[in-house]
Amino acid sequence: MNKILRDLTAKKSRLVIGLLSGTSVDSVDAVLVKISGHGTNTVIKILDFASQVIPENIRLSVFRNSDAKSARIDEICRLNVIIGAIFADAVLKILKRNGLGASQVDLIGSHGQTIHHLPDRKAFHGYMVKSTMQIGDPSIIANLTSITTIGDFRIADCSVGGDGAPLVPYLDYILFSDSKLSRGLLNIGGISNITVIPRKSKKENVIAFDTGPGNMIIDGMMYHLFRKKYDKNGSTAKKGKVNAGLFSFLLADDVYQLFPPKSTGREHYGREFQKKLLARSKGMNKNDVIRTVTEFTAYTIWFNYSYFIKPVTKIDELIVSGGGTRNPVLMDVLRTYFKGVKVSVINKYGINAKNKEAVLFAVLANECISGISTNMTTVTGSGRDVILGKICQGAAL
Repeated sequence: MNKILRDLTAKKSRLVIGLLSGTSVDSVDAVLVKISGHGTNTVIKILDFASQVIPENIRLSVFRNSDAKSARIDEICRLNVIIGAIFADAVLKILKRNGLGASQVDLIGSHGQTIHHLPDRKAFHGYMVKSTMQIGDPSIIANLTSITTIGDFRIADCSVGGDGAPLVPYLDYILFSDSKLSRGLLNIGGISNITVIPRKSKKENVIAFDTGPGNMIIDGMMYHLFRKKYDKNGSTAKKGKVNAGLFSFLLADDVYQLFPPKSTGREHYGREFQKKLLARSKGMNKNDVIRTVTEFTAYTIWFNYSYFIKPVTKIDELIVSGGGTRNPVLMDVLRTYFKGVKVSVINKYGINAKNKEAVLFAVLANECISGISTNMTTVTGSGRDVILGKICQGAAL
């Protein structure tokens, strides 16, 4: 082990930047965090958070290359470098606004940008394979910022039979376990995922999985019908009503009904799903379409809780994070479905709905350098615990 890594592993606390670009591909979220300890002894202090818009041409190129029918290997190869450079730029900007030099930051933890996620085990050339691919190579970020970068967190779990997702349950477990309350931690990003932590929980008692769509279908239909990126403040859904026929059509989707462990993504709820939805909703009131897909998103979350979680653990509190918290219609529908459960937006340890997932990757980087395994076998279905992340050292200044 060289001196840089040896010194890093010996530190009691570290200054870390967490980076994330989600399934909406609208921005890079960067959080600056001081982290002390590791595992269940982790203490975090959030120092700053910033988002950097991803150029629209890059955003659309990521969407196009996430679809097997339109993807091009040469474009994916170039996007891998471009996304890394965009992430690095987000780091440099948060350093500048905090008056920090690269040498003052210990680590970067980067999720990268998911380009394809294939959690179902399939036979391929004599191998049974689960796989996932995130672009924005961490070595590019490391060398453009001169900060040791840890990324590509999902693939190690796939190598031992796991889905590689979701990853956020680890953060939920170490920060939100409670001796008296059973909690559900719901993240509504492009995809919705839920973590359930029973009171007095141990790591092996945690339940977590993707429930189905989050903002992905709402955002997709807003783009197709209104040429807008998302339903700002739920204003379009507020004008509409649930269309019973379209809602029944959506209920026939089988992915949200699968038994956990499970994960999903744009491969299912992206372009092809939305094309079928557009065809089915042709001639309908556009506001009604948005209201209906908003209802469906909330319903799939409630369905998964009712059928797969509640029989085992009845939660006292549902704490929600992610972009979906900024849609009051979606939140109101959730509260209607989860009657009797306290539903609130996350706000603890300085973690809020905007920064939570970026904090996750800062924490995962800290755990990796500490030699701590962070996949959860009961969550991803993996065969054993593994250390997640690849360590890439930056060039010396």
